[in-house]
Amino acid sequence: MKKRILLVKSLMVCSLLFVSCSDNNDDITCPEAITGELTSTEIDFVGEWTLKSMVSEDEIDLTDDDIENPSTDLFSQYTDCAKDIIYNFGENREYTFTTGSSAVDCVNAQEIEGTWALSENAELKTVYNCSTQFTQIEMNDDNTAFSTENSLQYIDVEGNTIITTTTFTYEKTLE
Repeated sequence: MKKRILLVKSLMVCSLLFVSCSDNNDDITCPEAITGELTSTEIDFVGEWTLKSMVSEDEIDLTDDDIENPSTDLFSQYTDCAKDIIYNFGENREYTFTTGSSAVDCVNAQEIEGTWALSENAELKTVYNCSTQFTQIEMNDDNTAFSTENSLQYIDVEGNTIITTTTFTYEKTLE
């Protein structure tokens, strides 16, 4: 009898939790999509940008090849699917971020869509999935590549956790 009462009370608590947690997101305000004319800096930035390099400050061995060969060149250690990353910034302020779309047999391919803006001080603002992200980028001299830096955590083949600054470089696809 006590088990039955406990079960009924548990079901009542669960029911209250489900009732109090609704899908109504009236309290959540998503950022507005970025709109407006492009600046001259942004016009030069429009196009497809492909990941070409990932370099860490610390040497890391990510390849399970029975050889101890740590390197700061992380790009060469990733699979074709993992390094298949492309940004496409459009003239209408829309952008896509795709992974695993060009390489063969990628099971984790994804595409994110949103809007973008690039400030005069090279801060890239993207709005997608009800969020805003700001990324400081550094353009090369002829505006054919840009780089970003992030402090990231990696786990090497030995299971060691390494936190290091990683520089990602994207090159513009020339038409």
